[in-house]
Amino acid sequence: MKFNTIIEDISVEMEFSESLDQLLINPNNELKIDCVQLSSNSYSLILNGKSHYLTINKQMDGYEVTVDHQTHLVQVQDEVEILLEKFGMKSETSSHAGEIHALIPGLVSRLFVKPGDKVEIGQKLLILEAMKMENEIDSPISGTIGNIYIKASDKVKKGELIMKITT
Repeated sequence: MKFNTIIEDISVEMEFSESLDQLLINPNNELKIDCVQLSSNSYSLILNGKSHYLTINKQMDGYEVTVDHQTHLVQVQDEVEILLEKFGMKSETSSHAGEIHALIPGLVSRLFVKPGDKVEIGQKLLILEAMKMENEIDSPISGTIGNIYIKASDKVKKGELIMKITT
């Protein structure tokens, strides 16, 4: 299976083996990654002799991918989408990049930003408490905080829009 991924505006071609246990990045360069699924959304990767921990969470406009505690928003195109774009028939879906949604239901215990603040990738935005754990939500992109739709002590539902970041 071939895919084109877009990570921070960089396009990377990927090809998975039929058994999904090996990943080729830019198949012409033959960079191979061994991959073992640990749970429904977590994986162990071995790249150049080093082990890495990876989690993948589906978002409205791609995937939130965390590798060794570094989070990135990743857009994925399958072979059909790549072909459609090549012929100028790109999908007209709206971009949700910069929208921060609650991945789990919980209580917003603390906000670290306010509208107008400049943020960098990985900067702490808020703390979301769920199941007696504090989950730090970091910025997937660099930009400026736009609207914030919640306040500290608000309860949020899974998928609820929390804030927008503009680039």
